Amino acid sequence: MRTFLTLVLAAVCIAGYSQKKPKINQALSALENGELAEAKTIIDEAIVHEKTKDDPKTWYYRGQIYAALDTANSEPGALDEALEAFNKALELDPEQKSLSTVDFTTGQVENVDSKIQGWYAHYYTDALSDYNLKDFLSAAEKFETAFYINPSDTNAILNAAFASVAAGNDEKAEENFNKAYEAGSRDKTIFLQLYNYAIRNEDFEGGLEIIRKAKSSYPNDVDFAKYEINLLIQLERTEEAKAELENAITADPENADLLFSLGVLKEELGEKEGAMESYNKALEIDPNHFNSNFNIGVASFNEANELIKERNALSYKQETKYKELTTKINVKLEEALPYWEKLYSLKSEDQTVLETLAYIYTSLKMNDKAEKMQDELDALGGN
Repeated sequence: MRTFLTLVLAAVCIAGYSQKKPKINQALSALENGELAEAKTIIDEAIVHEKTKDDPKTWYYRGQIYAALDTANSEPGALDEALEAFNKALELDPEQKSLSTVDFTTGQVENVDSKIQGWYAHYYTDALSDYNLKDFLSAAEKFETAFYINPSDTNAILNAAFASVAAGNDEKAEENFNKAYEAGSRDKTIFLQLYNYAIRNEDFEGGLEIIRKAKSSYPNDVDFAKYEINLLIQLERTEEAKAELENAITADPENADLLFSLGVLKEELGEKEGAMESYNKALEIDPNHFNSNFNIGVASFNEANELIKERNALSYKQETKYKELTTKINVKLEEALPYWEKLYSLKSEDQTVLETLAYIYTSLKMNDKAEKMQDELDALGGN
């Protein structure tokens, strides 16, 4: 009987001990005194005790303690435990009525939001310091952690991307630029960097998707319009490219480069007259537009060459036909001449320009000018 009573008394003592309410304020005091191990022990008991597990303060203090374990000791898992605890505190007290206090030295309200912001600032400040010390990999990791703590601030993840670029880690940079976009940042650099990564990997479809996202954020940006057009051409979606070019020209009608690009595209589609019209419109805007002058000059010169081939195929008996073709050839060369002379005024050392002018001048019996072109070619090492 005595043995039985002893066991009963022991059980009562154990039960009484197990029901002892953890003093969560002591956990906070231990934290403030830097006694993190003790604070952790108390708060770990509190989150499972019936009388404290549903108290918002239990989870609020736990968040602070585990955030300190993370920043001071880099304790594995502490980062996630702290975030989970802070979120639980907010779940139990969404308005933070029981969690908010005022720091009488600063007058600042302290609550879950301020504690998370301070924790975030710790990583963000350290990341900036590492970046300035050119420890870019460490900076990127700390910016990533800051963003993980406070995903509403896209500056952190964007800076993580820039730090990754500086560290030479393109894979991580691409990942972070994508995270920045998904988080709501629409910085132009995001689109340009992701576009470059896609093109580098010859992922033209992916590049097109990125540029179209960029255009939705920057609908009036001519450069993004050009990128889209170039990608459509690369993907052989020429009709789409033509439509986009025409839209871009409507938005920016004084852009000679866009008109030139439309001319090139029309040539690829076999619309020769339309191409010449676009080149001429480009020259109306910018008479010194080299590429438009060049393409018109080449078109006229090529027409002359086709006639020359036809003339060369004649027999010596076809003298009348020969004279007719010679007249036509000279007309085409005279049409081409002003464009090639313009090109010469823009790039006087361009070998193709010098060679073509020498040929035209010789054909039109403008011998003095032909000799001058030949002298300039000889000076360049041409033949």
